[in-house]
Amino acid sequence: MKRFFFQVPRAAIVAIAMMMASYAIAQPPIFLRDYHFVPLRSTAHVSGGSQNYNMNLSILGRFDWATGLDEVIGPNQVPMLVPIGEFADVHAILFNPLSAAPVPVPGWDLDKTLNLTGLESNYDKASNDFILTGVDGQGIPIRLEAALRGPLFHLTGMNFLPPTCFTCQQYIGYKVDALAVTRPYADFNLDGVVDAADFAIWRANSGAGGTATFEQGDANGDGVVDSADYVVWRHTLGPATSLNVFAESGGLGTSTVPEPTAIGLAFTAALFVGAYLARSKA
Repeated sequence: MKRFFFQVPRAAIVAIAMMMASYAIAQPPIFLRDYHFVPLRSTAHVSGGSQNYNMNLSILGRFDWATGLDEVIGPNQVPMLVPIGEFADVHAILFNPLSAAPVPVPGWDLDKTLNLTGLESNYDKASNDFILTGVDGQGIPIRLEAALRGPLFHLTGMNFLPPTCFTCQQYIGYKVDALAVTRPYADFNLDGVVDAADFAIWRANSGAGGTATFEQGDANGDGVVDSADYVVWRHTLGPATSLNVFAESGGLGTSTVPEPTAIGLAFTAALFVGAYLARSKA
């Protein structure tokens, strides 16, 4: 029996493979991670304005961080995947921790104040962080830097008021230094290790309910310090990512890895081209 082979042009083979790889690149997944601000470690210094502010406000609440990969055209017109990250579904406030109110007053809406969900995000390869730029709620230029290290999210930066103008007293300056964590997480004192000191915090506040915070031992974010939080502590004993190791920690975790289907398509395309080129040289 004779075998018949169709002679497919080499350019067509390469084009098909590139289409397959392009499909793999163009369909990366987006991951959402839920973060909660740690009020004792999250502040915004507020200055200026018509009331001549000069105070530190605390940040309370939560947000989602969308992380994934985006396709860009690199050198020699080669498609590349670069990390992307942006704020989503921000429910947080700036409030005065010195207020006599038993619970934080309504405060200022964090997203409306800083325009977090409206900022443009760019990945900085040198620092392994995300740089967010744009304008805040007043229309003033702002630059923030988001560092992700394990379960921690560190947000720093400030807005930039005009150096001189006749109406600058109506604008407010903001300088942010905020820490947020994902749940479950049991390094309550953020010293870099889950140990007896964290257990002592949990035990001292065990039974607190309704409005319990992370710093009080609420590891799973349900507002209650109970046995469920103890289970988290027990299962995570040992080193933990904290502020003390922020600068040394690297990597964005596994959340920026393309889905298996995309990887498989790209790998298959590479094998397809390789096999064809090898046969054509034989």
